[in-house]
Amino acid sequence: MQVEPALAGGKFHGWRIVELKAGDPMWQGTDLAPGDVVTAVNGRPIERPEQAFAVFQSLAVASELRVAYERGTARREIIYPIDDAP
Repeated sequence: MQVEPALAGGKFHGWRIVELKAGDPMWQGTDLAPGDVVTAVNGRPIERPEQAFAVFQSLAVASELRVAYERGTARREIIYPIDDAP
């Protein structure tokens, strides 16, 4: 996945998806597409590297993954359950 900062009114708004690598199984079956702007993961903003790291760490105990994003003017959310590994 390739992303770039997305600005609204001159302020950081989220991360715009520039490219999803074709054939990457991680993105198959998701609704994410180039042009979408990811605004939060599990309800947390990801504006700075330390925020992204905190979100990544929180996934170790999370029961689901929630990705909030915008496509045009529509706000959307993807929710994936996180199953415990056997």
